Amino acid sequence: MPEGAPPPASVAPAHRRAPRDPVSLLRAGALAVGAAVLAWPLSSGAGVAAAALGACAGALGADALDAPRPGRPRLRLRGIALLAALALAAGAAAARGLVALSAPAGWLGPVTALHASEALLWLSLAGPAVLALRLAARRSSTAAVLEVALVATAFALSFAAHRGGMLHRPLALGDWAWTRGVDPALVFLGLGGLCTGLLAALLVAEERRQRLLLHAGALAVIALVLLLLVRVSGLPVPQPASDLGLTGKPEEERSDPRDAGGEGGAGSRADELAELPFRDDYPNAGGQAPVAVVVLHDDYEPPSGVYYFRQTAFSQYNGHRLVQSLTADADRDVLKHFPGSRIEVPDAPPVSPQRKALPSSVGLLVDHVRPFALDAPVAFEPTPARDALRFQRAYQALSHVPTLAYDELLGRRPGDPRWSPEQWTHYTEGPADPRYAALAEELGGWLLERHRSDPLARALAVKAFLDERGIYSRKSRHAGEEDPTASFLFGDLTGYCVHFAHAAVYLMRSLGLPARVAAGYAVPERDRGGGSAIMIRGANAHAWPELYLEELGWVVVDPAPRQTLEETAPDPDLALQRMLGEMLRDQLGGADPAEEAFGPRPSLADLVRAATCALLAGAALAFAVKLYRRLLPRVAREGELPRVGYRAALDRLAEVGLRRRFGESRERFAARVGATAPSFAELTALHLRAALGPTAPPDAAALRGTLARVGEELRGRVPLLRRVLGAANPVSWLAAR
Repeated sequence: MPEGAPPPASVAPAHRRAPRDPVSLLRAGALAVGAAVLAWPLSSGAGVAAAALGACAGALGADALDAPRPGRPRLRLRGIALLAALALAAGAAAARGLVALSAPAGWLGPVTALHASEALLWLSLAGPAVLALRLAARRSSTAAVLEVALVATAFALSFAAHRGGMLHRPLALGDWAWTRGVDPALVFLGLGGLCTGLLAALLVAEERRQRLLLHAGALAVIALVLLLLVRVSGLPVPQPASDLGLTGKPEEERSDPRDAGGEGGAGSRADELAELPFRDDYPNAGGQAPVAVVVLHDDYEPPSGVYYFRQTAFSQYNGHRLVQSLTADADRDVLKHFPGSRIEVPDAPPVSPQRKALPSSVGLLVDHVRPFALDAPVAFEPTPARDALRFQRAYQALSHVPTLAYDELLGRRPGDPRWSPEQWTHYTEGPADPRYAALAEELGGWLLERHRSDPLARALAVKAFLDERGIYSRKSRHAGEEDPTASFLFGDLTGYCVHFAHAAVYLMRSLGLPARVAAGYAVPERDRGGGSAIMIRGANAHAWPELYLEELGWVVVDPAPRQTLEETAPDPDLALQRMLGEMLRDQLGGADPAEEAFGPRPSLADLVRAATCALLAGAALAFAVKLYRRLLPRVAREGELPRVGYRAALDRLAEVGLRRRFGESRERFAARVGATAPSFAELTALHLRAALGPTAPPDAAALRGTLARVGEELRGRVPLLRRVLGAANPVSWLAAR
C-alpha cells in the first residue's frame, strides 16, 4: 500500500471505536429510568432529569472505561469505588453550598439556586453510584443481580403505596392521569410493563445480541396477554387482613360446593358472617386499604357523629353467643344476597320527623359477601357499571337515616306491637348468668328517677358504663372461655368492638329490651372531609349494638370507650377519597368534568386494541421496508446496483442468523459464511470493487446472477424452519450491516 494512502474501508483501524453496543445503550436507559423513578417523589423536575442523566452517563462511562484496549491496564475496582465516593461527597458539598451560601443565591436567584442544588445533588449521587455499580456488574454476576434488584426496588418503592390501596399514588402520576380523564391504574399498568421490559433488558444483557429482538418480541406478547387477563379478571386489589368477615366472594358466585365452609376451605372466611369471631389477637394489617366508596346524593350529618353502614345482624342466641337468625321473621331488614333487580327491604322504618330519605351510590373495590347501606336501608338497586375494571360491583341504595339526637328519642316504647311472642323471645333471649341482670339493674340506678323506666335511657346507661370503664384493645384473653362476653364484662373489660357489642346487647336483653348486634362499617363524620364521597377502609369494619324502639326501628347505641391501648388510626387521604367518588360517578354514568374537557376516557380494552393496532401497523411497516430492500435490486440503476444488491444479500443472511460482527471486515465475514453461501464472497468483491476502485461498475446481469445464486445456496443449505422463522421476522433487516 503506498505511503500515506488511507486504509481500505473494509479494514477497521485499531484506534477506531466500534459502534456503540445496543445492549449497552438499553442498559443505560434502564438505569436512567430507574434513577428518575427513584428521584421523582423526592426531588424537583431538575433533580429527576439530573438523576436520569447521571445514571445514563455513569453506565455508559463504565462500559467505556472497562472496555479492553491493547497496552492499557484494567482499572482497579477499589480505586474506582473510592473515586466515586469522593465525587459523590464533593457533589453533595457543592449542592449544599449553593443553598447555604448567600453568594450563589444572590447571583442565581433563590429559586434557580434551589433547582441547581437539586440537580447537582442528584447528578453527583446517580453518576458515581451507577458508574461503580456498572463496573462491579461487568466483573461479577452477583453485582449484576444487585444492579437489577436496585432498578426493581426503585419502581417498587415508588409504587408501593398504590399497591397498598392508595390508587392515586404516586401523586405526580395519579394527578396527571386523573386530570386527563384516564384511570391511573392504566398508567401504572403501562409503567409496570415498562419496568418489566427494562429489567428483562438488564437480564439479557449478557445474552447473544441475536436473541435480543426475540426476547423483546416475547416480552411484548406476554405484556399483551397480561393486559387481556386483567381485562377479564379485573385489577388485583388489596384485601384487608381482618374485617369481621365482611369481605369475600358472595355466596351466589361460589361455584365450588366446598366454598360453603369447612376447616381452612376457600369459603370458610365468607362463612364468618354466620357468627362474629371472638379473637384474642385481632390484627389490623392492611386496614388502611380502601374497600368501598359511598357517594351521598344529599347532605347529611349523622346525630351520633358516625356513619353506620349495616351489612348484617346477629340476633339469635344459641346458648353460647349471638349468631345470625335462622327464622324467616327476624332481621328482615338485612339482605342475605346481592339483588339482581330493584328490591324493597321488608320492615324498613318509614320516613318521619325522626328519619329522612337519603339516596346513595355504593362502589365495591373488593368483593363483599352482602350489600350494605346507611342505617336504615329501604331499597337496593344494582347498577351496571360502564367499565367494571375498577369496581367489583356497584349499586344504588335508599336509606331512612336518623335525624334526631338521643335526648329527642326518649319516651319511646321498646319493640314493635306487631311482633309475635316468639319474636319478642328471639330479641330478648340471652345468657342465664344472673350477673348480667344484676349489673344492668345497678346501672339503671344511676339514672334520674323520671328516666329509670325509659328503654333508651337504660340502654344509654349501659353505653355510658362501657364508655367509662371499658378499655379498647385488639389483644385480649377471652376467646377460649365458655362465655367470652362474661369473661370480658366481669373481668378486665379489655377487648374490641365484638366484646363491647355483645356485652351491651346482653345487658339490654337482661332488662327485657329487644336488642341485637349489627356489623358493617363505621366511618367518623370528620373523615368525610366536607365532600359527598365517603371512602370506607378495612379498618372501618365494626360491630355495634342496636335497640328496637317503636316507630323508629333499630337505633344504634354504640359504646365508645375512652381508654384505648391502640394507636390512633391515620386520617383518610382526602385526595384519594375525592378521586374514588369521581370514579364512581363516572362508572355510574354521571357527568365528569374531565371527560368534558379531554373527551371520553379510554378503557383498558380501547388501549389494548390501540396497542395491538400499533404493533400490527409497525410490523406491516417493517415488512414493507424489508420487501422494498429485497426487491430494489431488480429495478435499481447500474450505479446503485452494487450497493443495494450487496445490502439485499446481507438481509438474506441476517434472516438465517448470519450477521457481521462489530469490527469484522467484509472480507472476513464473507470467508466466515463461505460454507453456507460461497457466492457471497464473489458478491462482496464486486461490491468493494465498485465502492473503492476507480473501475466501471460491474455488469448488472452478472451481479444479479450472483445475488440469485446466494439465495439458492441459502435455500439449499439452511434448514427450512430457520428460513421460515427468518422470513416471518419483520425486523431481521435491522441486524444487517
